[in-house]
Parts: sequence; structure tokens; C-alpha cells
Amino acid sequence: MPPKIENTPAPVDETPLTIDHLLRLRASQIPDTPILAYSHNKKEYTQYTASQLNALAYRVAKHYKKLITQCASSEAPERVVALLGISDFDYVISLLALAKLGMAVLLLSTRISDEAYRHLFDRTGCSDVIVQPTFEKTMGRVRSGHGSALNVVCMASRGLYEPEVAPEEEKGLTLEDMRFDTQLDMGVESSKNAFIIHSSGSTGLPKPVGQTHRTVIGNASAISMNPTSSFSTLPLFHTFGLTAMFGAIYYGKVTSIPNADLPITGKNMIAGLKATRPETFYLVPYTLKLMAETDEGMEAMKICKSVCSGGSACPEELGDKLAAAGITLVSYYGSTEGGALLNSYRPESDKDWNYLKAIPPALPHIRWEKYSESVYELVLLAGWHAKAFTNNPDGSYSTRDLWQQHPTDPLKWKYVGRLDDTIVLSNGEKASPLALEGSVRDSPYVNEVVCVGVQQPTLGLLVIPTERTIGMSRAELIQKMRPSIEAGNVRMPAYAQISAEMIGFLPIGTPYPATDKGTVIRPAFNRTFRVQIESMYSRYEENNASEGLSLSEEELRAYVRNTIIKTLKLEDTTALPDDTDFFSLGLDSLGSMQVQGSIRRELNTGKQIGQNVVFEKPTVRKLAGHLYRLRTGEVEKEEDEQSQIEIMKGLVEKYSHFEQHVPGNSDKQGDYIIVTGATGSLGAHLVSQLATKPTTQKVYCLVRAKGQPNAHERTIQSLKLRRVYEDLSATSLSKIIALPSDFSDPRLGLSEDVYAELLDSVNIVIHCAWQVNFNMDVSSFENAHIKGSHNLMTLCLKSHRSSPASFNFCSSISSVANNSTAETIPETQPKYENAMPMGYARSKLVTEKLCDVAARRTTLSARVLRIGQVSGDTRFGIWNATEAIPLTVRSAKTLGALPAPVNDEVVSWVPVDVAAGTIIDLSCLPQPAQNEASVFHVSHPRLLSWNNDFLPALRVAGLEFESVKPTEWIRRLKAVAQDADVNPEVKLLGFFEGKYTSDEVRSAPYFETVKACAASRALSGVEDIKDDIVGRYLEFWREGW
Repeated sequence: MPPKIENTPAPVDETPLTIDHLLRLRASQIPDTPILAYSHNKKEYTQYTASQLNALAYRVAKHYKKLITQCASSEAPERVVALLGISDFDYVISLLALAKLGMAVLLLSTRISDEAYRHLFDRTGCSDVIVQPTFEKTMGRVRSGHGSALNVVCMASRGLYEPEVAPEEEKGLTLEDMRFDTQLDMGVESSKNAFIIHSSGSTGLPKPVGQTHRTVIGNASAISMNPTSSFSTLPLFHTFGLTAMFGAIYYGKVTSIPNADLPITGKNMIAGLKATRPETFYLVPYTLKLMAETDEGMEAMKICKSVCSGGSACPEELGDKLAAAGITLVSYYGSTEGGALLNSYRPESDKDWNYLKAIPPALPHIRWEKYSESVYELVLLAGWHAKAFTNNPDGSYSTRDLWQQHPTDPLKWKYVGRLDDTIVLSNGEKASPLALEGSVRDSPYVNEVVCVGVQQPTLGLLVIPTERTIGMSRAELIQKMRPSIEAGNVRMPAYAQISAEMIGFLPIGTPYPATDKGTVIRPAFNRTFRVQIESMYSRYEENNASEGLSLSEEELRAYVRNTIIKTLKLEDTTALPDDTDFFSLGLDSLGSMQVQGSIRRELNTGKQIGQNVVFEKPTVRKLAGHLYRLRTGEVEKEEDEQSQIEIMKGLVEKYSHFEQHVPGNSDKQGDYIIVTGATGSLGAHLVSQLATKPTTQKVYCLVRAKGQPNAHERTIQSLKLRRVYEDLSATSLSKIIALPSDFSDPRLGLSEDVYAELLDSVNIVIHCAWQVNFNMDVSSFENAHIKGSHNLMTLCLKSHRSSPASFNFCSSISSVANNSTAETIPETQPKYENAMPMGYARSKLVTEKLCDVAARRTTLSARVLRIGQVSGDTRFGIWNATEAIPLTVRSAKTLGALPAPVNDEVVSWVPVDVAAGTIIDLSCLPQPAQNEASVFHVSHPRLLSWNNDFLPALRVAGLEFESVKPTEWIRRLKAVAQDADVNPEVKLLGFFEGKYTSDEVRSAPYFETVKACAASRALSGVEDIKDDIVGRYLEFWREGW
């Protein structure tokens, strides 16, 4: 058995400026130290010293210099030469040789399309490509279809650069004599590209990303906390593989590379480890899974001090298996755009292999931005040497990679997934599938698995089995996979768990779109297997309607009650009478999907249940009755508009009791303001603007949160997300106090002391928080919203100041938009029938009525502020790209067209910062003389023409598109791939079809703003939405395209 290689690390003793400078320094300082080994004969490994590698690179550089034009000086534009081939020894030497010539080397994957190659050549200005013989035909096709000349050069082989006897002309040459870049300034060159690596092109054509000499050397120096000899199976045209190889050169520790002609199999990797006996094993999770499938593979990995996995996330079960076996697994995180950033090197006693820490040089350059509860996005700050791109105004780069913080060690982070991986279900809920896929993929019966379900009611799995499943039935295969599925479900929220009927199988050996690292390209996978995915969901919908239990109506009530109790984990089973609203007990959209899934799986419903059935029938009596009548065919009495109006009136009557205000003796001066909804866009702008007002003493942000730290963090992150945080001085920030709250509680979920403080100080309440859910019934808004509003008005009336705090309710124009005959909607109290026919609008109208009741019966100053369509802010143009207007505009990229109604469309958009300023103006008005709630419309006073104003402004901003009739636009939208990952606008296809039923559109009424403009300087002075603002909107949206 060969001995372990344990040569002592010998890092460079001066700072290398370029890749060739690094190689020459190594050849000078450790000339006889082996730093690379390669298996030429597929068994033994030949070792090469630093001086040998330098000599071999010199010979090949001398050869290429005759075939490729060098860069004349450091002032001239960089010369880009592409390299295409497998990661063998010829590739290594060519890569080093081109570095000697001062070239920027474009490292090409062997698995992309001809179109992608041409695209990369065009983007980088590359006109020379060095190829291995295997790929000469490929480059021949590319060259024939390329617009400009492409010089294709055959890659140098061992016969040229490794003769048995060194050439006579090399005798006596010094290291300086072996330079080909003396015409270049190494100090300047260090900031130029050494290599250009490209993305996988998973969502389109690949993107080239330059890596400077300084970046490559910086990554190499950060590869390990304790440099060791290594065995690397990583491709050299990716950052991780390059970093592993140059790390060996940097530290003078040999890295062994297996013969590139050998397939990556467990058997071949085991042989390589036994032959080289390295201290570190570098590999991707796919190879790690192959190694872990056999006892021999597990034992071979124990040869190494550490097994280092990177390129994609390692499945938890796989990592846990290695850790339990005593294998030290180290996870690496880095990217083409950001270099090496985090790893899980740790003391032997620390078993958290899947929690990573930032490498010390990167730590000051990382910001964690909150994405959702307990999930953060990693953002690279300006100044990090390896940051290749910027996508934020402050010069930072949002990686779109999501992480969770360690529960006790704030420096440790666990990788969750990518924003790109997130699957958005038809109800809007989001699920990251990586943990589930990792668990299932760990099964020995599964070769590959992909989670699907974009815009579907539930998640599904598409599985490619391994050969050991030959002859198994579907039922047998699912039974074999069950432990892995159950392990994955434990890691998923209830609404995202997988049931057996939502598993589909592809034939053994089915090819699928993947990156060079073996990672599935999700959007391409969804496109490739679209028919199979649709078939699986159709089968699920059809089968479940007539299978399962057939229960009586009384039995159904018991079933529904038990299901809700189980979903909500209710200890008090008496808390669910037949007519209690599920959502008043805390059921949310996640829980409703879980309940619906149970019904689909377990009950015979006769017909297909609707996707919103739990929202529409939110009590035991209503849901059980509906399910019974659906199965028996009994005609169900429809709830007409009048019955909804009676429910609304009943809610107004229920919450119309208000105590009179008793003037107190509070000595507070200035404005102490409560703001709800601070974590939303409008709320963030409200808080920011209020905090900068000289008269503002405190801004209390009532936030739904688990505790004060979480409430504070959510509030600050919201301010940062809208780019208003940076404008706040320390004094302004000190005014902002975030409080965790529960609006359904009479004391708003606050402690007695905090509630008393608010009674003693607050003189203005701005109620902006409301659940935006267009599926829920009006009664489902009662507990948290209608009752919550009553509790806030009660607080106003209990104020210890001389007069009640004013209550300013941010309503919606949807509360009065159901009026087909009115051309203009006045700023007055509405009729019940004016609300749009959905629970959201009806709940807003109910609260408007309560404001009016309170103002008439007490001394409360109550204002109804109906908010119109809010657009992006005037400064940065930040407008949520998932809303209808931004998605419509995005179709210009997908379809090359935008809809232009024949009769034009007039819209009213008010920028969010202007809306916030208007609300503040109105909320700070003196108490009105009249004994009723004041009504104002926070809407743009002037209308915008879609055809004559907005579309031309988009063209001025540089967007190219054809204006087409709406029906033609819908036709084109239906014709494109219905993959929301690639074409997000298809998510709203149903909405668009409802809006554009013909080539003309129905004109929306004009919302009068006379009173609002007279009272608000912000609204009266608002500018029209013209080219400059539209340009900012488009610039912001394009960042996400």
C-alpha cells in the first residue's frame, strides 16, 4: 500500500501578482516539491514538481505563441482565448501555458449548445479557441454558424511538451527566461481577468463571469484552514475545481487528478483514493453519493482527514450518514460570481458539518438580508475582491442563495436553497424543495428526483429510478422509497409534504438536463417533462374525487372538526363549534391547503372539490354540508349578494359598541404614532417619513412577530428592502420602536406596561396592516382585522391625552369599486353593495362603516383613507416585480409584445412614497368639525393613458416590443412555455384572460380626489408618471429579469 502523502505546506513568501508569477515563484521556492499528480495510464499516478510544471507550460506557450496573437501591452484590451476539453493533463498544461502568454482564458463547458458557444464568443470578444480532438467537429459547426472568423487550434498533447529528453535550447534557461509576458505590467495585470467562467445557462444562455488573477489567487489561499494533499474529481472549468488545483500550487501540497477518460464511478474513485492516499478528497455531492453507496466506498473515504463537498448542497441524510461513520465532511460554499466564501471546517468535536462559517477575509464583506421568517439571503458587499457583479445600487451583489442561522452560534449558517429553486404553489405559498429532494435522492432506489408543482395546489415528485428497481411494480417501488420520503417530509412544512399519489416515475436511464456538476437544471427539466407533470396532476385530480370514505353529513362534521383540530393542534376541542370560523382560530393558507389535501386523499367527494373550498366554506357546518351535497348531487343553495350584505351588517352591529373618551392628564407633547403594516412597502415608507418629521417623538410599529427582537428585525429589514433605511439618521432611527402584537387581543397582545405607555402617549394611529388574500370569505377577516380594528379604535378612545388619538384607516378603492354605472366615485361613505364581491373588499367596507359609527357616537376623529393602485417609488422605482403590471411589462421580453387595447386604457397609479406622504398629511389634520368619519381617496388625481403615455415611455426607456391587440397578446402568452420559472407572467394567465376578454377594456371609474388634494400637499403636488419615473420602474424590473 502506498504511503500517505504528507508533505509540509510551503505557502508562497511573497504576494503573487498573476497566475504565471505564482507558478514561477513556486518553481523558484520549492522546485523539487510535487504539486500535481495525474494518472496517465488509469492506474499509477505520475507526480510533477513545480519546476517541471513551469517547464511544460513554457514549451506549450512557445507553441501557442506561433498560432495566437499575444496582447501587446497592459494598456491594450485583453486577449481572450477559449479552452474546450475534458479536465486531463493536457488541459492543465494548456491552461498554465495560456496564463504565461498573458491571455484571459475562457473555460468552456463540454455540455452546452452550439448557440451557447457562439453567445459566449460574442460576449467575450473571443476569436481563438483551443480544443481537444474530440471537440473539433463541435467547433467546426460553431465556426460555420458564427458571424466572425474563429481560429480553432488543436490542444497540445504530451508528445509535444513532454519529450523524454529536454530540448537543447532549454538548457541554461532561468525562470525569468521562461517568461512570455515581459511586455505586460504585472501590477496592472493582477486586476485583469485570468479566467472567464460561465454559468450553466439554466434559465437562458450562459453568462460569462470574469475572475481576475488576484481573485483566483485569493480563492486559492482561502481553500483550506489547514492545507493538505488532496484528490480532486472536480472539473477544471468551474471555480471549485480551479480553486482546488491552484490551492495545491499556492501551498505546495500535491493534488492528484484521476484520468479524465475514466467515468466517475464509485469503483474508480475508490481505486484513486487507495493509489494516492490523500489527506483531503474534493468532490461534488453526486460523486459523494456514489462513494457512500458501498461499504468499500465508505472505508476508502476514511483514508482522508476530510472529505470536501461543494458545487451544490449535500443532502442532509447523506451528510449525517458520513458523520455517523466517523468521516469528517466539510461543506464548501462559493460561486463563480463571488469566489470562495464559506466552509464548515471545524474542531473534531463539532459535528455540525452542514453549518458553514464565512472565511475570515470574506466575513466583513457579507450581509445577511432577511427573506422570510428565519431565512436570509447572502449579499456580497462592495470591496470583496472576488465579487464579479453588482445588482444593487449600493454596489453589493444579491446572491439569491438562502440560509438559516444556527440556533446558538450566530456565525454559523446552513444553506437552504436558491430563490430560483423556490416553488410557488397556486395559492401563493412558497416551498424550497432541496431538503425533500435530498432525502429522496439518498435512497439507493433513486437515481434522480425533482420536485415539481409550480402553480399547482400541491407539490409532486418526478423520480428516475436506479437499475436495482427493474421488475418492481409502482407500489413496490414506493414502499422501498417510503423511509426516504418520510425523512424528507419531516423537513418540509405541512402544506409542502408529499403523498404517495403525487409521485411520478420516468423510465430507468432517462436523460435529463443537468449542469457539469450533475445538478438538475430545474426550469429545463420542467420544460422537458411538461407532459408527464401535467398528466400526473390530472390523474391526481380525477382519481381522488370518487375514492375514499363516503360519509353522512353528521359524520362529515366530525371528520372536518377532527381534521381542523389536528391541523391547528388545538388542545381544547370544545373551541370548534359548528359555526366558528376556521381562520379566527389561526388557520392560514398553509393550513387550508393541508386540510384540502386530507379531504382529497381520504374522502369520496363524488366531484372535484374547488381549490378554494376551505376559504369559501370556513366553518364545520358549511364545509361538511358542501362536501355532502357535492357527493350526493343535492343542489346547494348559493349565497347571494344579499346574504353577504347581511353578514357585513351583522359584523358592523357586533363591533359597534365604543366607550366614550375620558380626558386624561398626560403631559406628552408632540406626535407619538402607532403604525401597523410596517413590514409592507407602504408601511415602510410611512415609518421612514414619520421618523424624519421634527414633531415626531416616537413611531410604534405593531408587528406580527414572535418577540421584540424579531419584530425589530422585520421592521428594519423592511426599511432596508425599500432603500429608505440609509436615509435615516441615528436620531430618526431611535424614534422607531417595534412591538410584537396580536390585533385580535383586546390589549393588542402587548404587556400591561407597554399598553399603558401607549395610552399615555399615542395621539395618532395609522392602521395599514391587512391580509391580502382574495380567496377568504368576509367572516374570515373578522378576528384579526375587523375585531383588530375595533381594538385599535378602543385604544384611541382610552387615550390619557386630552382628546382621543385619531384613527386613520388605510382602506382600499375595492371597497367601493363595484359600481358599474358610476363614472366618478366620490369621497363619501359607501353603500354595502358597492364593495367588490370578495372577502377582502367587504372586510374593508365593514371597517369603514365602523369608523363612521365610532366617529358619530364618540369624539373619535376617524378617517377612511382609500388607497388606489400603488406603484413604485419616485426615487428608485422599486415596484414588486410579481404584481400584474410588472409581469405584463416583462412579457415584452418573452413575447416581444405588449397589449394595447383598441379603446385605450386609463389607469391611476400613485407612487408609494407619495401615497405615504399623503397618508401622513391626512392623519395629522386637526379633528374635523363634523361628527362623522372623513373619507379621502389616496389616488393619483390625474389619469395615465396606457397606449399614449405608458407604452411610449417604456420605449423611451429602451424596451423593445410590438403593440398588439389584447386577444393576440393572450394568444401569444398561451403559446409560450407554461413554465413560471422561465416565464413568470404565465402565473397570472387566468387574471389576464379575465381582464382581456376582448380587444377593448372596460373603463374603471374615476376616484375623486378633491378633498384629499385640498388637505394634502403631497398629493396635490404629485407629478405625472412620465418617462423618467417609468424608466426607473423598468430599470428595477430588469434587475430581476
